[in-house]
Amino acid sequence: MNRTLRCIVVATCVIALGACVNGPGGTAGDGPPSHERPYPTHESVPAEDALGVVWTEVPGNPLIPLPDCPAWNCLGMTDPWVERDADGDLLMWFSTGGDLGGPLVGRARVSAGLSAVLDPSDAPVLTIEEGVWDRYRETVSLRLDDDGEAWTMWYLGYSVSFFDDPAIGQMRSADSAGTDWIRADSPIYTPDPDGWDFAFITGPTFVEAPDGQWRIYYTGAGTTVGIGLLTSDDEGGTWTPYPGNPVFERDLASWDQGLFEPSIRHIGGPEGRYMMWYAGYEEPLDLESTPIYIGLATSADGIAWERSEYNPVLGPAAPGAWNDLRVTSPHVVEDEDGSLLMFVHAQDMGSIGRSMGLLGVWRSATP
Repeated sequence: MNRTLRCIVVATCVIALGACVNGPGGTAGDGPPSHERPYPTHESVPAEDALGVVWTEVPGNPLIPLPDCPAWNCLGMTDPWVERDADGDLLMWFSTGGDLGGPLVGRARVSAGLSAVLDPSDAPVLTIEEGVWDRYRETVSLRLDDDGEAWTMWYLGYSVSFFDDPAIGQMRSADSAGTDWIRADSPIYTPDPDGWDFAFITGPTFVEAPDGQWRIYYTGAGTTVGIGLLTSDDEGGTWTPYPGNPVFERDLASWDQGLFEPSIRHIGGPEGRYMMWYAGYEEPLDLESTPIYIGLATSADGIAWERSEYNPVLGPAAPGAWNDLRVTSPHVVEDEDGSLLMFVHAQDMGSIGRSMGLLGVWRSATP
């Protein structure tokens, strides 16, 4: 497996996060050992607090089986992004790799029963392109245009590697299906060599604020590990880094000494709140054994965040399950009944060195 594919084994580049900023060794906090860390249930959380906190695995996981090699996605799938098209159907884009190299981006359709089928089945929708700044593209985030005719995509792009020249790109589709993409001539954001995120960025995540402002949250590492914010007041024409970045940082005294890959939604209408789910782990990071969990933070303005008292809200399953090592790269979407669906990347101990893992879905129901 080449260097690029090794680095998307754990939710696209968690290796880099562990390498960029030194963290403390051993375990932290007052909780139990990582593999025994409990997470919330309906019995332990009041009904009024359960939305986005208590998650139930949907039967049928993993969503897309791992094909035999050679195949364009035979090394596994990660970083899901799910949105509804103009007809209300769920589409899912994800990072992957296989005999065409990688990272690549594939697409699938998700049925009302929450099963997934590759579409197209025989090829990715984004592949490697030579001689451009974004030869490699991964960890995508999308928005459907208001008229339903095209999509905007944000992504991590680089020509050499995410260590050498990472940047965030933005491009539009030439179709309403999100399968035909027009390349971006230049990125919308590149870390400043003297910035807090000089060493590494990944995971751009789009959310539209109630006032219409476009926002991109992303993982950054350098002087710290945290979540940065870019804002646009002209629907993606120009982007400005928030001057107080990062808006959310790791907690060296807790389970999320390392964190990455946020999923952010504004829930509850104009008077609602921002909810951010993110992957976290305890240092030191061992790719063969360190469990990774998903936590929740909330905010009134998307700037000042408060961690949930119930964290982490989702974690690895019992030994022998398809997700018994880590769950990462959450993406949350609202279902038609008001419940939340969380699509995640997960990995089991048996797949280490063979597969980057697979995708699954969990539900958080309304009271």
